[in-house]
Amino acid sequence: MAGMVGSNAGWQPVPYLGCPMALDQLASHLTHVADKAWIVPGLSIERDDNDNVMRGEETQLLGATTLHAASLYVMPGTHAKWVDVEGLEVRDFRTVMTGELHHLLLNHSLIGAGLPEQQENNVAFQEGIERGAQDASILSRLFEVRAAHVLGTRDRRHVSEFLSGLLIGHEVALMTKQSTTDTRQPLVIIAGDALACRYQQALQFIGLESVTLEGDRAFQHGIRSIANVLAN
Repeated sequence: MAGMVGSNAGWQPVPYLGCPMALDQLASHLTHVADKAWIVPGLSIERDDNDNVMRGEETQLLGATTLHAASLYVMPGTHAKWVDVEGLEVRDFRTVMTGELHHLLLNHSLIGAGLPEQQENNVAFQEGIERGAQDASILSRLFEVRAAHVLGTRDRRHVSEFLSGLLIGHEVALMTKQSTTDTRQPLVIIAGDALACRYQQALQFIGLESVTLEGDRAFQHGIRSIANVLAN
């Protein structure tokens, strides 16, 4: 097993392994919790400039490095991960709370107050990408999301799409700029089709190539790799 089952809210707390960490060593650090049951450890970063943790994504990464080798992996979601990998070794990673921030702003802030049911709209999403990717900070842009629909310059049904583009565009521009890897190589996005397409669109806007790898496929490949080590 892998993921939050090994957290303090899961079956049993399992320690994190500090990075740099070779993914092919995960199988030698499992925590035995029951007959024929083990939990995969998460990974952590502890530096003056970066405190970070992941659980579950390390197993996806193990599968991904075999299925599609790359130096930078993007793992979108509620808490998106940007992972620098060298061979099989995770060198560094950052977490960006883009998905959670979108949910909070739309559902628990003035930005989303009184909005009708939201509709998908790629034009609004692309406009958000362009705005978010070109600003060094989007803090001053967030209230404008509300002001635009109050003033009637943005369709109230497309606020979610514009906000999503704004946040993802800013995330992609910021994280690729901060990464120490060679972004001239295609990035690998590990996600389901819908979310992967959004990140591909944002990366394309800033001139970067990417390929996608389905998250479940990466996880299954990784967990089977660990199981095969146990079996042998």
